[in-house]
Amino acid sequence: MCNDQPQVDTRTEKEKAIDEWLPVTSSRNAKWWYAAFHNVTAMVGAGVLSLPSAMANLGWGPGVTILILSWVITLYTLWQMVEMHEMVPGKRFDRYHELGQHAFGDKLGLYVVVPQQLICEVGVDIVYMVTGGKSLKKFHDLVCTDCKDIKLTFFIMIFASAHFVLSHLPNFNSISGLSLAAAVMSLSYSTIAWAASVHKGVQKDVHYGNPNTTTPGKVFGFFNALGDVAFAYAGHNVVLEIQATIPSTPERPSKVPMWRGVLVAYIVVALCYFPVAIIGFWMFGNQVQDNILISLEKPTWLIAMANMFVVVHVIGSYQIYAMPVFDMIETLLVKKLRFKPSWMLRFASRNIYVAFTMFIAITFPFFGALLGFFGGFAFAPTTFFLPCIMWLAIYKPKRFGLSWCANWESNKEAGVASKSWDTASSPERVRNFDTRTEKEKAIDEWLPITSSRNAKWWYAAFHNVTAMVGAGVLSLPNAMANLGWGPGVIILILSWVITLYTLWQMVEMHEMVPGKRFDRYHELGQHAFGEKLGLYIVVPQQLICEVGVDIVYMVTGGKSLQKFHNLVCPDCKDIKLTFFIMIFASAHFVLSHLPSFNSISGLSLAAAVMSLSYSTIAWTASVHKGVQKDVQYGNPNTTTPGKVFGFFNALGDVAFAYAGHNVVLEIQATIPSTPEKPSKVPMWRGVMVAYIVVAFCYFPVAIFGFWMFGNQVEDNILLSLAKPTWLIAMANLFVVVHVLGSYQIYAMPVFDMIETLLVKKLHFKPSWMLRFVSRNIYVAFTMFIGMTFPFFGALLGFFGGFAFAPTTFFLPCIIWLAIYKPKRFGLSWFANWICIILGLLLMIFSAIGGLRGIIKDASTYKFYS
Repeated sequence: MCNDQPQVDTRTEKEKAIDEWLPVTSSRNAKWWYAAFHNVTAMVGAGVLSLPSAMANLGWGPGVTILILSWVITLYTLWQMVEMHEMVPGKRFDRYHELGQHAFGDKLGLYVVVPQQLICEVGVDIVYMVTGGKSLKKFHDLVCTDCKDIKLTFFIMIFASAHFVLSHLPNFNSISGLSLAAAVMSLSYSTIAWAASVHKGVQKDVHYGNPNTTTPGKVFGFFNALGDVAFAYAGHNVVLEIQATIPSTPERPSKVPMWRGVLVAYIVVALCYFPVAIIGFWMFGNQVQDNILISLEKPTWLIAMANMFVVVHVIGSYQIYAMPVFDMIETLLVKKLRFKPSWMLRFASRNIYVAFTMFIAITFPFFGALLGFFGGFAFAPTTFFLPCIMWLAIYKPKRFGLSWCANWESNKEAGVASKSWDTASSPERVRNFDTRTEKEKAIDEWLPITSSRNAKWWYAAFHNVTAMVGAGVLSLPNAMANLGWGPGVIILILSWVITLYTLWQMVEMHEMVPGKRFDRYHELGQHAFGEKLGLYIVVPQQLICEVGVDIVYMVTGGKSLQKFHNLVCPDCKDIKLTFFIMIFASAHFVLSHLPSFNSISGLSLAAAVMSLSYSTIAWTASVHKGVQKDVQYGNPNTTTPGKVFGFFNALGDVAFAYAGHNVVLEIQATIPSTPEKPSKVPMWRGVMVAYIVVAFCYFPVAIFGFWMFGNQVEDNILLSLAKPTWLIAMANLFVVVHVLGSYQIYAMPVFDMIETLLVKKLHFKPSWMLRFVSRNIYVAFTMFIGMTFPFFGALLGFFGGFAFAPTTFFLPCIIWLAIYKPKRFGLSWFANWICIILGLLLMIFSAIGGLRGIIKDASTYKFYS
């Protein structure tokens, strides 16, 4: 944060001279690409070589999940640090501890930050001493197989000898060439590591179970692996010091080039980490070494070269982490102990530091254990959560806001909405006049969405649970079977995170214009794209989504009723599914005449409770049933087209599971709102509660269902469960109650559209007869389509891709970009475009898979069977 006021330098000439001598503040002419390769060098190092071993101790699902979450969380916390570097006008926090002092006070800030940062940076340098020595030894043993064996101690000393010279380079910019070479080497040896693993192929009798045989071994192995992952994301400890080397003015603050460099660095990090971790574990299984290069023997020349690349890289990385330590030592000597700045002082202090790290490395060369220890004890705080604590301490975001829950996305952009209310809250500046006629007011009070405004935050909670948790959760184990452990867990987590983010966007945009509420999805679209274009973009997608859900819930309700009937009356005559769908529909011919959202609150609450209940029954009954005999986790399809289209259809299943966005503005419209107490506050609270419930429903069902039944799981998990009979029967009945409520949640916006068209456009008189006829026709239509095409799994995939992916995953992002116009390459711009790209891919692939499933099922299906 910079302002346009002139910055007065109050330092004395002596203080200026000291600052120009100290390593961190002596040079300010770096470019954004310096930040890129400095960050790559700081992050990608010894950690990447231990990731396959970490995966072995974590397992496929947790391992992939932790890798992705670590990448996302650390990118976010790194962005926070880049933003906070210049938050005070005219001042730069050039060192981590200076930011800590600003957040916590001069003394407490030092006590909190400095010990952790020192442990982290000195710990890295010790580990890199070990890594450099081991890699040199490996190189020697490969190129000279007949030579006499030399102790690791001597190789560590050889590696350290380079640093007795290089450590006298004065500052960050002076090691730029070394850092660039190190960054190139890191990408090179990471590529060699996974490419050589692929070349070596999956090993004979490979196993992916935990390498430890005892329970304590498994537990502590898991904990140590978490430390390995934490170690792999350690760049935060030097990020402020790197940013300090970039020039900054109020017009061109350093955070712009720094963030660009960080993004490039994180892309390189992903290209290094994920292939090495996943492919390394895939090829060697639980027998992989804690340094993947040690597991590789051939081709000899390539592995030897990779080890030499490691040596070059850790030489540069050692210097990156040593430079802030040199700065601390020299600041202490010169500013506190009053030594005169000189080359002799620097020569003595830096050589002592290098000798110290060398001695510790020689004494304790436990590479894997060191990674785990330092990773958990120092890197996790300084990388994962200390920036968040500082952010909360400095910015003090509102409780239960996005900022408070996941730490805050750009206040400058999201603040537009709050500023709008600030303006509206002053009657002297803005007055909101209601220009509607009495007739128009009467129509709005009659229409379902705008007829009631007295809902509480907990209404929003169970409305959102009812809207989201439904038929989708029952298909998730089958989706996991088609996706596989790794991709399945990744897609589930990414979907949860992305859709929570896009739902937050919609809640924020509900009242972005002073005195106006966007009570319907298409009204928000019209504000973003124009009156006509907004309708053309939003209404078809929203209608396909909401009507599609209701059709699928007709099928789900009928199937669950049929399953309940067959369980409680196994000797009864078989009844066609068609009749059960008609029985289920009969309830809606009554319930559909409840006038508005608030009038279905009791039904929605019951449905929300049922969704949590039958989800719990689904996964607990699966666990009770246990892992099935001869269970297999490979793809259930035997042909390549089957595998590809099955994967695509599974993407649609996941998209279908997160469909609540299509009714979120309509739900928020039922909450009262004033400039002082906008509806977004209780709405967001309800959304957070709902998403916690969603997590408790989705993840256990998906993971346990697939774990127990493998690739033979049905597209509705309850169909795979047969015993205990009474419990499965009850679960199916719970499903029926839930989809009764969920059908009404999705039908209400459709009723609103139909009645708005009839009354406002076609000028019908608002009446109970109009409502009776229109709503009954809608229920009959969804019943007829559900009876005709009851392809449950394929319908999920098709509608999930074709309608839910746009309205849930990326349309809110497009609207956000169109309205707020965030800066290019900023966090908001980058996050929204990532969501848009992923959402587009999801839409295309899952729609293809779902359509193929419908065609395949239709070829063997008899109508009204």
